[in-house]
Amino acid sequence: MKFRLSTLLFLLTFQFTFAQLKIERKKISATRIITPPKIDGVLNDAAWKNAELITDFIVFRPDNGKKVADEYQTTVKLIYNDDAIYISALMLDPNPGKIPMQFAARDNFGQTDFFLVTINPNDDGQNPFEFIVQSTGNQADSKVSNGNEDFNWSAVWQSAAKVNEKGWVVEMKIPYAALRFANSEVQHWGFNFHRRLEGLNEQHTWTFIDNSIGNWTQHDGLVEDFKNIKPPTRLAFYPYASTTNTTFNGESEFTWSAGMDVKYGITESFTLDATLIPDFGQTAFDNVSLNLGPFEQQFDEQRQFFTEGTELFSKGRLFYSRRIGGSPIRSASTGANETIINEPGKVKMLNAIKVSGRTKKGLGIGVFNAITSKTEATIQNNTTKDIRKEVTNPVSNYNILVLDQ
Repeated sequence: MKFRLSTLLFLLTFQFTFAQLKIERKKISATRIITPPKIDGVLNDAAWKNAELITDFIVFRPDNGKKVADEYQTTVKLIYNDDAIYISALMLDPNPGKIPMQFAARDNFGQTDFFLVTINPNDDGQNPFEFIVQSTGNQADSKVSNGNEDFNWSAVWQSAAKVNEKGWVVEMKIPYAALRFANSEVQHWGFNFHRRLEGLNEQHTWTFIDNSIGNWTQHDGLVEDFKNIKPPTRLAFYPYASTTNTTFNGESEFTWSAGMDVKYGITESFTLDATLIPDFGQTAFDNVSLNLGPFEQQFDEQRQFFTEGTELFSKGRLFYSRRIGGSPIRSASTGANETIINEPGKVKMLNAIKVSGRTKKGLGIGVFNAITSKTEATIQNNTTKDIRKEVTNPVSNYNILVLDQ
């Protein structure tokens, strides 16, 4: 077995987090409930009655810092229980019949208004979770790293949106399984709430985001006193199997494959992702292009395992994941009177794991490892009909280590 150390990367970056400055923040206290509300877009549940009001939104774009007009003001409420956080928002609009309502697929944005919440259990100003509900009811979610949104990340949560005579309403249920947080008795989390008004080309936020200072993630408000909530075990299995049957000139060829993806929360801050014998058969094709230069062509990554939760590994742009499971490193050679019967154009990946997260003191740690199988071409002697194999890519091991402070 031959191993090749493809990539080894150490990166230390230092960033100044403005959230650590003693800037006056908006604060509220979380309200614990017993009976949860029904997520239907109608704010008639008793659970919302005693929740503290979150209002006085500020314009984020385009008139940064301007107070929002009363007729477009937003009122949010936040409650929680042992299972989840519940959020409601009433967004006033004097013309509710003209709210844009263009439908789109999940994690995509049509011409719509939307309501967005960022939740940062570590309150570090860097890595919030983002949950979005559009006026059509369409969901989007992402994990944010230093202001960069990763919409390949997805969680399971509930929401409903409904237009009424005052504007439109959103209700959300975000289970604790969708978040990462510490196991402590009393917790204070960073929050912000955004509202997009497509018709006015405006975006409003609960806490003022000064565009001249730091990243937008560093201006969260604070929701205090989450009490006696426990982080659930974060363990998920995604098995899969596929079969294909190809018929050509009366001959049929049957193939099958099976494998599994695993996601496990090692701690509240670190997650392990693993894939065993992955099947990338549903991955989109690259556009055909002609490379006449001396340098390697680089394409966007389409495989979900290499796009979800990889923000640490993209530091410095030195890690190019498409080399893993890409084309063999060399072509088969033939002698006199020989013909290549089969020469795979791709290297098969056997497994890959990645462990990533950030400590409470802000140290980001990422470890990645992948193994690809030996790839062989099949060559036949035209005279003797003998078959021989030639290795076009040996068993290879790819590694990367990233440290980011």
